[in-house]
Amino acid sequence: MKKVFQFLRSMKFGLILLGLIIVISLIGSLIPQSQHPMTYVNQYPNLYRIILACGFDHIFTTWYFLLITAMLCINLTLCSVIRFRSVYNHRFEIDRAVNVPSAVVLSKEQTEVVKRVLEKDHCTKHETEGKGTVYTKNSFGRFGTFITHLGILLTVIFWAAAMYLPKILDETCYPGEAIVLEDGTKIAVESFSIESEGKLDFKSIVNITLPDGRESGLKESSVNHPVSMGKYKVYQQTYGTIGRVTVTSDNGKEDSFYLETNDFLSADGKNGILYDNLYPDFTEENGQMQVISSTTGSYKNPVYVYTIVKDGQQTEVMLAFPGDVQEIGAFKIHFDDPVEYPGLRIKQSPVFINYCLLISFLIMTAGLYITFFVQPVLITVNEDGYTLIGSRQERMNILLKDALKEAEGKKNA
Repeated sequence: MKKVFQFLRSMKFGLILLGLIIVISLIGSLIPQSQHPMTYVNQYPNLYRIILACGFDHIFTTWYFLLITAMLCINLTLCSVIRFRSVYNHRFEIDRAVNVPSAVVLSKEQTEVVKRVLEKDHCTKHETEGKGTVYTKNSFGRFGTFITHLGILLTVIFWAAAMYLPKILDETCYPGEAIVLEDGTKIAVESFSIESEGKLDFKSIVNITLPDGRESGLKESSVNHPVSMGKYKVYQQTYGTIGRVTVTSDNGKEDSFYLETNDFLSADGKNGILYDNLYPDFTEENGQMQVISSTTGSYKNPVYVYTIVKDGQQTEVMLAFPGDVQEIGAFKIHFDDPVEYPGLRIKQSPVFINYCLLISFLIMTAGLYITFFVQPVLITVNEDGYTLIGSRQERMNILLKDALKEAEGKKNA
């Protein structure tokens, strides 16, 4: 059990966990997240089974990613927080240092020179009973690894909070229209395209207007590349294509409608058309037309399917193409080009999380700086001479040697 505990708190285990998180994050960055399963079938025909089976389509919410993150938090807690008391109370370092034999043998006069130099260099003096004196400097440097571990731990915690605490709203928004949220924030879709130049791109041009009037301006939102403004992030989540018609009355008045399955367009409730669906393409064999029910990307040859209704009775199934017109009494129904629209995922994150992430990152950066550039210095001075304890003590070593050389020169002058 003790060995298991030691492994859980070891740096080796922490590095393994960090490596796994980096690999998983790369997979999550390369593979679009939270898309419809057919998206992966179409985009990754040779890999979609592995992607769906392993949860790579929602990798940041899989059980194994959550487990790895939790284990990393445990490792960092054991490496830092639990060790704080021993780091804070460094008396044992002084007791250990004073028992180290002198590495540089000096005379009594030289020893006094060393003490004066150390006191002049603002080193802290620690007296011991009959064993000598220990001087310390940059004692705060002992906290470098603790602060670094604490910064990483806080970064992981607040990153997880940023991932899982935001309120998520999935909305459909047609180009030229806008979504108004509860707090008055307005998200307008200027345009949307499923593909361009024969390649799938799924890009929305959106503008976010906050309640105080601030705007993001027209920005492009695509898969894994959201538009951010204030506490909101707008992701390109899904997509679709919907039919649209323009109805003209005999007095010239026009009105446009988006069509949903089973919509009934009628002036009197008895005569009109009953809309069935919009299909992306069709084939024709031996004079018979067959509609194609699914496709990837834009609709190449869209076909409207509807039923004529007369006196409340369904009479004839009809096909129409963009540009066709169906007359029903005094009305003309013009079938327009279908409209491609995005499904947006709107994430509302608490503002304080972003500040907490920034603070935790600054703590981690400060810890790294202290670890590498604020090295603690321990010098044991007794009647035999002195000893520098620790690594990277070049500056202090040079300072003492120069002082001894200068004192020797004055003595011989």
